[in-house]
Amino acid sequence: MKVRYIAGLGSDSNVYLVEDDDPIVVDTGTGMFAESVIEEISRVVPLKKVGRIVLTHCHYDHLGGAGAFQKATGGKVYLHEAEAAPIMSGDTTLAISDMFGARLRRLDIEPLRTGQKLSTGSAEFEVLHTPGHSPGSIVLHDRKSASAIVGDTVFCDGGVGRWDFPGGNLAQLIDSVRRLGKLELKNMYPGHGSYAEGDAAQHLRLAAKYIEEGY
Repeated sequence: MKVRYIAGLGSDSNVYLVEDDDPIVVDTGTGMFAESVIEEISRVVPLKKVGRIVLTHCHYDHLGGAGAFQKATGGKVYLHEAEAAPIMSGDTTLAISDMFGARLRRLDIEPLRTGQKLSTGSAEFEVLHTPGHSPGSIVLHDRKSASAIVGDTVFCDGGVGRWDFPGGNLAQLIDSVRRLGKLELKNMYPGHGSYAEGDAAQHLRLAAKYIEEGY
């Protein structure tokens, strides 16, 4: 298994391609740069081999491109069940699409359950529910490689996701960061900015200190 990092441009989230026998794409950006990101992915794996597009949460900078990715790959879009129904009903408040000057388009979504396993071949990612930044934020954790794709729950160098958006909750975010700190991660792939390979635990300690000591 290899996690390929495609850095977000502008307001876009990072996009990750898990290269394996059954590859998955995690997050899709706003869609503004979807064409170029999809082209980059196509140079690595055949697009029709991508059967799953997993969203770490429902904010527009992560899900805006999901429709384009779904059209290009034919894959299904997955979102935690705490957010799947509201987004399918067109809840623009939870998606904060207005913040990006965008209109939320209808998506067919497969709800993800806490504890659900997503196998890619050599890796098996468990869906961890990590609310705080949003009600349905998730982390994809592969125990074997001590790796996690963490969305906007936590960032490198001690950053954490904002909790002042609709559905955000500081107490939940603190709990989520604490739980991630107990996973003994080596590799961490956040929704924005850089990623960490080998020293993820250090970044998580910094994040816990920041949020628990009064941010």
